[in-house]
Amino acid sequence: MFPVHAPPSTLPPRGALRPLGPNRGRRQTAAPRASLAAAAATTAVRAAGVLGLTYAGLEVKKRLLRKALREIVPALQRAGLTFWVDFGSLMSLARNGDVYEHDNDVDLVLMQPDFPALIARLSQPGVLPKGFTVDWIGKSRDLGDGLSQRWIRVYLPGKVMWADLYGAYDFGDTLRINKNSHCDLPKRLVLPLGSIAMLGSSAPAPRDVEGVLVHRYGPDWRTPKYASKESDKIEHDKPYLRLLRALGRVGLKI
Repeated sequence: MFPVHAPPSTLPPRGALRPLGPNRGRRQTAAPRASLAAAAATTAVRAAGVLGLTYAGLEVKKRLLRKALREIVPALQRAGLTFWVDFGSLMSLARNGDVYEHDNDVDLVLMQPDFPALIARLSQPGVLPKGFTVDWIGKSRDLGDGLSQRWIRVYLPGKVMWADLYGAYDFGDTLRINKNSHCDLPKRLVLPLGSIAMLGSSAPAPRDVEGVLVHRYGPDWRTPKYASKESDKIEHDKPYLRLLRALGRVGLKI
């Protein structure tokens, strides 16, 4: 008998890699690409939603900031109080005649206030607009010279926005502001008070607005800097502001 030889096997040896056919390779690479595209689309939609909510929220906040200025400033003027717009509120009005959408509140400074008496007065019916309330704020830390880090806050209805009312105290050539030790001002920059245009009306302001803003924020104060307090290093270095600056660097500003 003649030996029978089996035809050569078309299967690769055990353990060897099988070559991919042209169609098979395309199918395997197409699936991951489709998954990546779907994931990218989902991420884009989510990001657009977050940004949409953020910008919609900023528009709401601008309206609330304007309402706080338009309602609280005239109320304090009618009450005969000596005060001025300061900090971020002063800077935004001086820079563009409007509020800054990334501000969180309105900043006002009262000259030599008696806060307990002022709370009682502002709490009387008709002094503040309907629904507005007033309360203490601050941590009562000793700032020296008999000053305490405690001020009052006037809230819009629902406490959705507010104005902080700090105290300024006369110490010769310096006005000490009871927000913290980095907020004091040379008296010559503030008194006698002037005024600044405010949303179709006017508000009390330091005599030298430019000088105050350079003192607080540096010579480039007209350039917006997100979540920056400049010379107020105590506030500037707080965790919440560091977090806001980190979010701002990736394009998320609130």
